[in-house]
Amino acid sequence: MTEWLTPEALQALAANDNDPVGIVRIPPSDLLLTKAAIRRMAIAYRALLPCSRYKLVDLLDEIAWGFEGTIISAEGRSIDPLSICADTIMRTDEDPCCSWLGAFLRFGTHEPKQAPQRRTLPRLQLLYVALAIRYPAVAARVTA
Repeated sequence: MTEWLTPEALQALAANDNDPVGIVRIPPSDLLLTKAAIRRMAIAYRALLPCSRYKLVDLLDEIAWGFEGTIISAEGRSIDPLSICADTIMRTDEDPCCSWLGAFLRFGTHEPKQAPQRRTLPRLQLLYVALAIRYPAVAARVTA
């Protein structure tokens, strides 16, 4: 495991992220749909935004809706932060137990056995956006 994945290293990186206003660019899908990216993102969430899988859905909305910058999709389109609905993206109507988020958070301690499926891309993009809003330096390392 590399040094930057330790909770202490993540906290040090996060301490340098003082300006939440700016531009968040969602990386291309081929960068997000890797075992390494999902593992790094899960480690970051466990270390920097620890909460239950149920509260994480609300936290994602809170982070997105409070963002005053610009979100740019991988295709170059601007996304209005107020149009983001974590319940819809995370499909909580079909998965009220938020089991997908629970599995995602477990990747912070256990290596994924396979790359994420393409159908999970919107979820991974939302998780990336929220991380990039709160901790841009950490998010930049997710797809590095």
